[in-house]
Amino acid sequence: MSDPTTELVAESSARRSSRLLLAILCVLIVAVAVRRRLIALARRSPYVRRRARVESPALIVNRWSGGGKAERFGLVDAAERAGVRTIMLERGDDISELARTAIADGADAIGSAGGDGTMGLVAKVAAEHDVPFFCVPVGTRNHFALDLGLDRDDPLTALDAITEGDELLVDLGMAGDRPFVNNVSFGVYAEAVHRDEYRDNKERTLAEVIAELGAGPDPGKPLSFETPSGETAERTAVTLVSNNPYVISGPPDFGRRIRLDSGELGIGTLSSGRGPDGSAGTAYRSWTARQLRLTSEAPILAGLDGEAVTFDSPLEIEIRRRGLRVLVPAGVKPGFAPDPAVFRSGLAELAHLAGVPGRVGDRGTAG
Repeated sequence: MSDPTTELVAESSARRSSRLLLAILCVLIVAVAVRRRLIALARRSPYVRRRARVESPALIVNRWSGGGKAERFGLVDAAERAGVRTIMLERGDDISELARTAIADGADAIGSAGGDGTMGLVAKVAAEHDVPFFCVPVGTRNHFALDLGLDRDDPLTALDAITEGDELLVDLGMAGDRPFVNNVSFGVYAEAVHRDEYRDNKERTLAEVIAELGAGPDPGKPLSFETPSGETAERTAVTLVSNNPYVISGPPDFGRRIRLDSGELGIGTLSSGRGPDGSAGTAYRSWTARQLRLTSEAPILAGLDGEAVTFDSPLEIEIRRRGLRVLVPAGVKPGFAPDPAVFRSGLAELAHLAGVPGRVGDRGTAG
């Protein structure tokens, strides 16, 4: 007859061994991913860069963006000290026309102080006239400025691009004739952005749209496009097309771009599906491409850099590689560089959860 105590000890030892093996496996998987990421960062070529030479810059200021951040930071006075002429956006103004007029009046660089939607429109005009573009991040999120390497918490430092700056070449996304500096989305998010109540209560509106679109057997509205495998996707809950691919960066922004001049769109889709066992689930796929063609029997609703936009079918989305001249403060390096400390902390956390011995306080400094 076997000894129960011996069996319990053996079982406990087996569990510890299993946890240890799981921890080792997790660490290896993450370590390989980190190594590949860091190698890619090390091998990335430098941006096309030259010293900026600007004599008559103009800046279009959205006074309402970010809840009035331009006024709170004293942007107009700071711009004047930097030799920048400011143009205040008024209700009903055509942003693109303001930019064209400024260039016609002699501006040799045109900038935008506001959110990403405003920036995209001004950036397109700058690209059309082959003049440099610069931005001051006084919007709510300003993801483009963040990935350019600008400081969203101290937006006035972006004006150093005029007094002592560099000129870079970055990509510009185009959805039909509309430019985007970040991304254009379709499906659940686009449906929500088009609702009046979205601005006042984003989370609730998104929840309502998800409930409505998911009520039937085929969630989402028909939107056809070709996948890399040659299949035709006809119904997705979310389709996101970005100006350069995103990587997961964690809070508060979650998605960042390592480069802004790769010449590739990042494309990701979420759709309902079934696993091998027949259970319902969500299928995610992502790839890169230089262009994407979308077709639909109805007008195509989109959220373009956070703005509600409607397109006719078919819709051609493409990327213009290095199609935008951008001014940044001297020495600023665009792109997201993963923090090794974050990866080390993540590896230690995985090991801890899997049962590897160690104090919680050690997890942030694990090698």
